[in-house]
Amino acid sequence: MKPNKFNLLYSGDVRGDAISLCEYIEDFYLSFDVKQVEINLGAIFSVVGAMTQQFPSPIGSEHASPFKKVAAFTTYFAAEKPIITALPVKPFGDLANHHNAIIAFALSIDALEGAVINCPKRGDIPLTNRIMVSEHFWKDTIACLSSVAPVYHFRCVSLMYEALAYRWNPKAQYEEVI
Repeated sequence: MKPNKFNLLYSGDVRGDAISLCEYIEDFYLSFDVKQVEINLGAIFSVVGAMTQQFPSPIGSEHASPFKKVAAFTTYFAAEKPIITALPVKPFGDLANHHNAIIAFALSIDALEGAVINCPKRGDIPLTNRIMVSEHFWKDTIACLSSVAPVYHFRCVSLMYEALAYRWNPKAQYEEVI
């Protein structure tokens, strides 16, 4: 199993988290043979700071579920748009300019693989299976995430990640009552 990406999202060290996030971005771009990526470092620090200091849930980032943590990251990152360099048209096509949403979604899916839900009633529940989505779902999700605002979309994005995680990790979900 891969090391969990929450280590670079919520380590408690803003500078370290920002550096790790930039490294993730550069590695992602390198995987598509893009050797240079322009990143607005001020925006990166804004995202990392907001994820903990302005966490959009009253329970705060320390007690939040993995779904709320990745939703906070996704909505802040996609809204702030810290990456300036677009992704290559091949293979991203019309979505190449939605690079901030693509990175936010990719890192969030990576972070959920191996994440642990701390449930007071059932104990620690690991998300062992990686989330997979269809190309159609991915394209529509990227288009939606490209125009999110944390204040309006945080809970919807959190629920999307939760539903996806439970689809691939059915033993992790709560009992269905409605």
